[in-house]
Amino acid sequence: MSGFGTEVSFRLGPGTLEEAREIAAGLAAAAAGCRRHVLFVDAAAGEYGCLAEWDDRGDAEAFGGRPATRARLDALAERIGKPPRVRVYAMEETAAG
Repeated sequence: MSGFGTEVSFRLGPGTLEEAREIAAGLAAAAAGCRRHVLFVDAAAGEYGCLAEWDDRGDAEAFGGRPATRARLDALAERIGKPPRVRVYAMEETAAG
């Protein structure tokens, strides 16, 4: 299966896993219609990423501009002192071997 992903990556620092989970939950709530939403965690470094998977490239690209998403991203930018990185990817599934 293939699709598209919108990734939001951010660094909060060590000891912030619960805060990252709260941020991820807010982004997931704003991602209505996505196939799946996951949080990537490097708790020791305090680095995180959220990935919303979409069937349609247009939905993946539009996610960052949704009002609910924009509000979450603006709040995150205030918290970390700069805008979080937001990227859109084409996703291709490969067989593990």
